[in-house]
Amino acid sequence: MNRLISFVKTFCNKNEEGAALITGLLLVLVLTILGMAAMATTVMELKITSNDRSSKRVFYLAEAGIEDGRSRLQVGASSSPIYDTQPTNASWTAFIGNDLKIQGKGYGSSNSSHSRYDRINSSLDYVVTISHKLDASGNILKWGDSSGDGIPEENTTTGRNIYIITSEGYSSDGASKTLRVEASPVPDITVPAALYTKADTTIQGNSTYVVGLDKCGTTALPGIISMLGVTQNGMPHIDGSPPVIANSTQNINIQYMIDQFKGNSNYSYNVNSSTLTGMSWGSPAPGASPQDATTCNDHNVVYFNTDSTYVKFMGGSTGCGLLLVEGDLHVSGGFTWYGAVLVTGSIVFSGGGEKNVTGAMLAGGTVSADLVSGDANLLYCSEAISKQTSYRPLKVHRWAEIFS
Repeated sequence: MNRLISFVKTFCNKNEEGAALITGLLLVLVLTILGMAAMATTVMELKITSNDRSSKRVFYLAEAGIEDGRSRLQVGASSSPIYDTQPTNASWTAFIGNDLKIQGKGYGSSNSSHSRYDRINSSLDYVVTISHKLDASGNILKWGDSSGDGIPEENTTTGRNIYIITSEGYSSDGASKTLRVEASPVPDITVPAALYTKADTTIQGNSTYVVGLDKCGTTALPGIISMLGVTQNGMPHIDGSPPVIANSTQNINIQYMIDQFKGNSNYSYNVNSSTLTGMSWGSPAPGASPQDATTCNDHNVVYFNTDSTYVKFMGGSTGCGLLLVEGDLHVSGGFTWYGAVLVTGSIVFSGGGEKNVTGAMLAGGTVSADLVSGDANLLYCSEAISKQTSYRPLKVHRWAEIFS
């Protein structure tokens, strides 16, 4: 045993320098392997980061293309609007982009159903196609209230066309991303008469006019539609086709209609049994007489949450657009409105002073009586109704990322 130990010591002493060299070489090898692994990891991370950055870039470019198309379809678009000149043509398609790319999407310069537009920002690389949405039978689909309940839906008869907007964004490294949305212009709100109510309604005074014959076009609506009774006192002037429909079964969801617009209100108020004087949300220009339509180019959305009470206007309040009231609306004294008035509760017009609504009024009250009196002029005007929604941004119904 002693001889073995002595041999090992002698061997180690003789080979100490060689062992150190081998150890050093092994250490260098390990460090080299670790360095190569770290380098490979770094390269992979850089590739992942680069791919992620490229993926996000083409996504944002595709989004820019979607907004390019959607914004230019809006009525009154300020920059190079896109016009649907063939709203009943199932093959109509608009293309946005350079010639080479839109040709790859099917554009034909000799095709009368095709139209071409430049990108709003030529430095962004995307191509967009816009077409009508069709059902399985090839019919053009619209977004509108075909059932007359105040709630729009897809249908083939009523409302405004639904558009399929497809955008593909490109990056210089060859990456691309495709997005698709279905969007439509906001349809006109449902207006079945100059005055629609859900409660017993009293119209009185020989200076009161309720007219359903279109003051701005050729549409002929009833003067009044009520789900319950309509009482006339003092020989008011009611005209329409027909003048009055009582005990109607048409049940319009006025709360839903208000909910669709109140989130985009220009003016929003929380009040409780409040009286407001001399309010102004636009200045309608008067017609030749109180029985003629006013005019206005403002498109405001004015919303009142009354906490189930009322708001009262006095002293010459005016406005243009959509007046939305959750609760009751009382008007006493001068009042002029151009557009639509939607109220979940009752509407009371009383007292002196000229009151003029050019457009329509809808009241959803089912308990309080709706009373219109006191030198009031309620004149249906189709233009006053359509103006309040036609200038709004297109409503997006569906959004999807397309994977090839």
